[in-house]
Amino acid sequence: MALLEIRNLSKLYTSDGKELVVLKQINLDIKENEFICFIGPSGCGKTTLLRIIAGLEEPSSGAIYLNGEMIKGPGPERGMVFQEYSLFPWRTVLGNVAFGPELNGVPKQERYERAKQYIEMVGLERFESRYPHELSGGMKQRVAIARALVNNPKALLMDEPFGALDAQTRNIMQSELLRIWGEEKKTVVFVTHSVDEAIYLADRIVILSARPGSIKDIIGVDFHRPRVRTSFEVNTIRDRILCDLRSEIAATC
Repeated sequence: MALLEIRNLSKLYTSDGKELVVLKQINLDIKENEFICFIGPSGCGKTTLLRIIAGLEEPSSGAIYLNGEMIKGPGPERGMVFQEYSLFPWRTVLGNVAFGPELNGVPKQERYERAKQYIEMVGLERFESRYPHELSGGMKQRVAIARALVNNPKALLMDEPFGALDAQTRNIMQSELLRIWGEEKKTVVFVTHSVDEAIYLADRIVILSARPGSIKDIIGVDFHRPRVRTSFEVNTIRDRILCDLRSEIAATC
């Protein structure tokens, strides 16, 4: 069953009387509990598409439906994790994670209990009283994930959340995200520039063409997790994705 339905979606911007088409005729169903990754050349509209799913931008034409209802703006059923940590520097870990329930009018004791549950889930129970400047990059993204999950969204939208991390921390965070996804059973829509990251994480990988972004290919990754990054199956899919990406990059040169 599709949780998200993207129908004939296009996006263009107008500047100085000129039109720039960013996305063109995107059609895609994203299933409940599915982990899907978007990848494509720089500037192909991956982040724009994610922001439209989040309700932070409007499509120029077409629509996106969540459980059959058209998305018309942001909502608690979609949690967003950005590449930048976007934490409130004046709030502790506990205060940051409890912020969403606070906005929704959840009583103080209840929201703190819920926040502590998700802080423990991401492995930061000993850091509840710390402020963002006291945390490493990986820890900050754990807080951001907990803050997105505490509102119990149907879909978790992630825009290159590990892009600023070093390689070792990034690998650890990928494994941690899969653990959390396995526990929470959420739909995850994940934007990345990393082919290896997409293969390690995704059930399906959606490859977007160079701008204007359209769906060039959809690759199912149907072998078991945890995946061995150097296996024959991974290398086969990597070669296919790189071939797709090379052809798109060459077309823009």
